[in-house]
Amino acid sequence: MKKKFLKNLKSIREFKQKINKTYIFIYGLESTIGATEVVLDFTKARSSPDYKKFKKLLEFDDSRKAYLFELGFIALFANFEFFMSNFLKELFLKFPSSLKSEKILRLEEIDDFEDIKEIKEYLADSVAIEKSYDVKSWLDCLNKKFNIKVFKTKKHLQRFLMLNSLRNAYMHAGGITNSKFRNEMKTFLKSKIPLGQKINLDRKKYFEVLYSELNLIIKNLQKV
Repeated sequence: MKKKFLKNLKSIREFKQKINKTYIFIYGLESTIGATEVVLDFTKARSSPDYKKFKKLLEFDDSRKAYLFELGFIALFANFEFFMSNFLKELFLKFPSSLKSEKILRLEEIDDFEDIKEIKEYLADSVAIEKSYDVKSWLDCLNKKFNIKVFKTKKHLQRFLMLNSLRNAYMHAGGITNSKFRNEMKTFLKSKIPLGQKINLDRKKYFEVLYSELNLIIKNLQKV
């Protein structure tokens, strides 16, 4: 299958737009925080008797700034997760033969559709979601069905899987190490990870790293 068409796929274009939007939004908020601090200093607003009512809304210490980039990190992964299923769906619709023997539809699932086009779209969407349950399943499907390799090197793949483990720890464990995180990170780290400890990483740095990795994925696909 010739794959030069990938660079023109809508799902890839939209993915790039979404991660750029997230990136600009997070840094826009950081700039707003910085500007607010300058204004507070310039106007001496902190000396106002009523200032304490607004202090929590206007002042951001280092921990709150770090949390901003943690949210941005999670948001970038949300952009990626949407892309996974959206990309597969677009491929399934473009190459419907790839869906053969993939899934049996029940009558109650499709009895309200008006034509075969709607049924095909539903089937493509359903299978795309199933095959995007996790990164490894998604990669396996792309490789077997379309001979597409998202990651050009093993090192790039491992780096991304490590970032995914970090995302899961933030998203599902409140940024606290647990047995799942410990076992996943054994592949990447030589040092032992204790349980029940707060993950003490530079969240702004890892936000930047993830943004760079996602752009590399786009670049890899557009060169296929």
